[in-house]
Amino acid sequence: MPAKSASKKRASRSSKAGLTFPVARFGNLLKKGRYAKRVSSSAAVFMAAVLEYTCAELLALSAKVSERGKMHSIKPRHLCLAIREDEDLHTLLKDVTIAGGGVPVNVHGAISRKSKKGRKGLKAKDASGKKATEKKKASAAKTSATKTSATKTSATKTSATKTSATKTSAT
Repeated sequence: MPAKSASKKRASRSSKAGLTFPVARFGNLLKKGRYAKRVSSSAAVFMAAVLEYTCAELLALSAKVSERGKMHSIKPRHLCLAIREDEDLHTLLKDVTIAGGGVPVNVHGAISRKSKKGRKGLKAKDASGKKATEKKKASAAKTSATKTSATKTSATKTSATKTSATKTSAT
């Protein structure tokens, strides 16, 4: 019979599962919490894996938010913004309040700045109560009417001058 090898090292359930979070502690808490009469050992591994993944995701997103703000450390505000930007984390933590997290940035569309193309659609009113576009149309119509009447008048004068010139040359 082979003797037991003394060189065999003990490995924790966390290291066996390749996790950083403590599987044994989660197992003990599940047993002490009396969530069920019996708790499987794989339940603790699964719970540790899910929580580790969620924490890694949250830290990665909040690190991106802090880098956008040119900060080197993650603050509660960055956590709050990361949670509100991610759809899955937002649904999971919608009723959670983070101390020092502030409120999510929300600018109503009516008060946000619009591009120049968007401003053409806006019709500002002046003191007389007329809309600016109506005023421009009215002034354009007046100038075109003035130009048309001036053209007609000059055309009438030139035609009258031509007819009088032909009459005098005919006599």
